[in-house]
Amino acid sequence: MASTFASTSVGEKPTISVLVVAYNSADVIDACLRSIAPACRNHSFEVLFVDNGDGSTEARVADDFPWVQIVPSQGNVGFAAGNNLLAAHADGEYLLLLNPDAELEAEALDALMHGAKEHHEAAAWGGVTLNRDGQPDLSNTVCLPSLGEMASRVVGRSSAAVAIHQDFTRDARVDVLSGSFVMFSRSAWDEVGGLDASYFLYSEEVDLFYRLGQKGYSFWRIGKARGYHDLGHGEPLSETRLLYRAAGTMQFARLHWSKMHQLLAFLLLWAGAWQRYLVGLLIGSWKSHYRLVGTSHRSIALRPSLWRHGYHPIKGLLAQTRENVN
Repeated sequence: MASTFASTSVGEKPTISVLVVAYNSADVIDACLRSIAPACRNHSFEVLFVDNGDGSTEARVADDFPWVQIVPSQGNVGFAAGNNLLAAHADGEYLLLLNPDAELEAEALDALMHGAKEHHEAAAWGGVTLNRDGQPDLSNTVCLPSLGEMASRVVGRSSAAVAIHQDFTRDARVDVLSGSFVMFSRSAWDEVGGLDASYFLYSEEVDLFYRLGQKGYSFWRIGKARGYHDLGHGEPLSETRLLYRAAGTMQFARLHWSKMHQLLAFLLLWAGAWQRYLVGLLIGSWKSHYRLVGTSHRSIALRPSLWRHGYHPIKGLLAQTRENVN
């Protein structure tokens, strides 16, 4: 079902299917959905939506955005399964994954489509996500997991922190694009079966890019395609959020690395968590930021059995909590 804002004729399929998976996102969904039409003035599109949360976001979308196709919720099934569900109902030549806490700049999707034509050999094209100050955020520096990167985080010299200083105004070929604002060729998506639904919240897009890369595809970040991503929607340093991030990383390691590499990954992540937890205990009384960092790494440090084997041990934990970690 194409958006009433789209330029499709009757019976014509849209160029872009915008997929929005929400979880208790009623406070941010308006800005997200209202930004799509101005961002896509020159191409036809449809918007598909599913609510993984308590239903309040779906009710708001149904009332205020009748042109959005709402796909019936299957519960809190996770980001990967939610997007796969929407993709199964989509008609577009391209699939755009868009977080409900993202707001696109004018003509952002047109710029993304221009990039797709410029770099037609690629399987995916992503935009530059901006923080509340209008500066590129760390979502732009997501990389494939490696033991070297994990070790660099333990010593406080993460390559991701360095990468944030690159030139984001130019198109760049990258290994991974942020899942909050990324467009895939439908044919490439179907070739590898979309996202792996064994992931629940984090690293699912990393896994998809890894599998597409194994097929020989390239990926491009398009400098003129920009959107704001509210990383504060759901506390970014929450204990639950970081626990699931660790589980996502170990899920990737479990699926793609040898047993020895999995063990080393676990030890490096665990060491980093203990380091931050202890720093929070020692100096958190004087520095509130360090107290927050320490508290947020508490479960990773003290309950490694929850995350060291990937998502399986904790897959029911998020469904039982009210905390929004989308």
